Amino acid sequence: MLAVAAVVAGCVETLDPPNGRFGAITAAAFDAGAANYAMRPEAAFYDETDLSYVPFPTDTCLLASYFPTTSVSTGSLRFMNAGDFLQASVSGRTDSLRPVANINVPIYRTPSAGGIPYVPGDTLTIVIPGAAFPASAISVRTAEAFTHGAIGIPAEGQPLSLTWTPATVSGSQMTFSLRYANSVATAGLNEQVFCSFVDDGAATVPAIFLTGWVNALGEQRETRATRIRSREVTVDARTKLSLLSTFSQPINSIVQ
Repeated sequence: MLAVAAVVAGCVETLDPPNGRFGAITAAAFDAGAANYAMRPEAAFYDETDLSYVPFPTDTCLLASYFPTTSVSTGSLRFMNAGDFLQASVSGRTDSLRPVANINVPIYRTPSAGGIPYVPGDTLTIVIPGAAFPASAISVRTAEAFTHGAIGIPAEGQPLSLTWTPATVSGSQMTFSLRYANSVATAGLNEQVFCSFVDDGAATVPAIFLTGWVNALGEQRETRATRIRSREVTVDARTKLSLLSTFSQPINSIVQ
């Protein structure tokens, strides 16, 4: 924890801990078969935090570690109750999101194994009845389905061109994760080039980021492209609420 000390009239003071509240809701698209789609929204609410969702404002690429499976510790997070259940409305139907059973923190999900059927591009609205986290609501246009062109392996020192079905309505991001095993990998994929682009159908990954992708150990590579539509609202002076809708390629089956 970072702190700063100031001596004032013989007293030592430190920075106050974060006093914000943040609601984080995500809704990922899944393949429900027969060219249909479903989503599995998930929501969690936090107290005493400075969390927020801030999308990249311009085309951005960076190198980062990649972990195929990640275990997230919640020990430092203070979860909040937002009510007995939330309401999720999309494509002419309303479903409940309920606290997950047998865990000691309130995380809300749909109880339906088949998820919530919907049409990508329709508006998703989440209504929070309120408890410790205040009553609120938020809506976002869901991320539209897309396909992308082949993702190749350029010559050393050359950039990589990417293409995809552009969004027909502004306001979304397109992200690409190029995952590979680098020269020090011991068990599969361990590094990625992660890029966020304006969703206009074409972009270029600069050559400076591609050395690991080009020289992947044992030719171990995979890709993940994701369209993101997001909205964040201010509920009150210390409370923010964020809603993200995502559509990825390759898209996962709802049957898992």
